[in-house]
Amino acid sequence: MNNIRIENKVFYELTKFKSKIRSFLLFGKVNKVKFGRKIKLSGEVEFGNNVYIQDYSSIRGRKIKIDDNVFIHENVLIRSNEYVIIGENTTINRNCCILAKVKIGINCSIAPNVVIVGSNHLFKDASRSIKSQGSELKGIIIEDDVWIAANVTVLDGVTIGEGAVIAAGAVVNKDVPAFSIVGGVPGKIIGQR
Repeated sequence: MNNIRIENKVFYELTKFKSKIRSFLLFGKVNKVKFGRKIKLSGEVEFGNNVYIQDYSSIRGRKIKIDDNVFIHENVLIRSNEYVIIGENTTINRNCCILAKVKIGINCSIAPNVVIVGSNHLFKDASRSIKSQGSELKGIIIEDDVWIAANVTVLDGVTIGEGAVIAAGAVVNKDVPAFSIVGGVPGKIIGQR
């Protein structure tokens, strides 16, 4: 039993050391970004201070900005050729997917398995394949102090107002007023804060 604890402690300290070296080499500061294991970064990514990125997460694309004190848990995918902005003190939990054109405000909490996609396939012309019709990018705005519970899907073109709560499993396909509670498929207002 003690051998396992010693091995875990050694592994933990080694991972911490590697994170500091990587942060120093990339940004000139040892604790600007704290990296977990097997993180993939590519493209134009701008980080604030004290950002945590946990194991197996991937951040790639253009115009990605992650502000101060953001915590990104394990296996999160953030990808965009437009922009993704994540405001300070926001937490993105494990297995989340954030794609295309998304702006997330400050002090937001995003639970596990949330999908936020700021684009949509075009498909009206049945004589052509869906892939050949391209896509549109309206984008998604999530304002400050929003809680999005587990397994939620937020569709393109939606604005979620300040202080709103999105219940677990909801599909948000319309704008959400500030301080509203939304649940269901499709999402409907079920209460106010």
